[in-house]
Amino acid sequence: MASAQFLCSSHLFPPSSKSFRVSRLPLFKSNGSSNFHSKLQFQRPHLVRAMVSDSNTSRKQLEIVYDPEGRINKLADEVDKDAPFSRLTLFSPCKINVFLRITNKREDGYHDLASLFHVISLGDIIKFSLSPSKTTDRLSTNVSGVPLDDRNLIIKALNLYRKKTGSDKFFWIHLDKRVPTGAGLGGGSSNAATALWAANQFSGGLATEEELQEWSSEIGSDIPFFFSQGAAYCSGRGEIVQNIPPPLSLDLPMVLIKPQEACSTAEVYKRLRLDQTSNVDPLTLLENIKQNGISQDVCINDLEIPAFEVLPSLKRLKQRIIAASRGEYDAVFMSGSGSTIVGVGSADPPQFVYDDDEYKDVFLSDAYFLTREANQWYKEPSSSPAASPCVSETV
Repeated sequence: MASAQFLCSSHLFPPSSKSFRVSRLPLFKSNGSSNFHSKLQFQRPHLVRAMVSDSNTSRKQLEIVYDPEGRINKLADEVDKDAPFSRLTLFSPCKINVFLRITNKREDGYHDLASLFHVISLGDIIKFSLSPSKTTDRLSTNVSGVPLDDRNLIIKALNLYRKKTGSDKFFWIHLDKRVPTGAGLGGGSSNAATALWAANQFSGGLATEEELQEWSSEIGSDIPFFFSQGAAYCSGRGEIVQNIPPPLSLDLPMVLIKPQEACSTAEVYKRLRLDQTSNVDPLTLLENIKQNGISQDVCINDLEIPAFEVLPSLKRLKQRIIAASRGEYDAVFMSGSGSTIVGVGSADPPQFVYDDDEYKDVFLSDAYFLTREANQWYKEPSSSPAASPCVSETV
């Protein structure tokens, strides 16, 4: 009679310092929690060995090794050998709104805005591999709650690229999610822009960056911004992007503090009243930032009032950060429609975030401003702006 022994091993490795210095995230695994909190661990796919032997003889033994990551890489090497490469790993950074003015309600139901968007150093990692399929993309991720079908902006972006260019390439995609959802940081929009860039690289550059930027507005208002060089004055619904030189020092530190609760963008806009918004000319805000840098009076976000109505605890968090900082931050403000509060001027969160049980589940990350070079995608940052950036991997 044959007997079987199974040895399973999973390998844990500590978080990289390249993305953020202080973080509280869940155990990242295939079916893990999507709440960003507590300890940070990354889990690789299981390597499973099965040893089968005949109990009547020691001469016959068979070892079977199941290594899904290795299998996928081997298959990718065999797929579409005419392509420039078969695999591509890209950094997908998020953004903050240094200021956000809501200027008008449009007839189509959307609002006109005017905002200084800036890419920051916190981001996801997305791995793309060419698929042998000519009909379906396959998306996986390290957190639960993220849709893996065409509701996901990555899949929408790949479908859009094929529609616009006639490309017949499909992909295996793995999203290593580090940016919290419902945070006002544009993580999903960045993923979509990154997917469009990747698809264009696999196809040998069928489209220009300007075309990718224009097309992307069909699936999301914030996506076109990520085709800027990293800093832009955005207007309209956000899809009108005016690329500008970085108005702030790229080594200016900041801290991101996001409570577990998310703000519904739709609910925030539903509660927005134009008579409660600022009357400061957004171009004046931009000019002041260029000349004088960041200060509390220029970091205006017209969505804070309705967001604080949706989530009163968020208003209390902002007030406590300002009170506890004792001038440590140049400005404290909410990004986008929430629920991330940004403190610019220091990478250190206030002590109460660690001490108060009310904030034991918050997401914390330090960050700094980030840009990209022309004709290159954003590079995964090193631990500090002064260090050399990591180069995107191509095979």
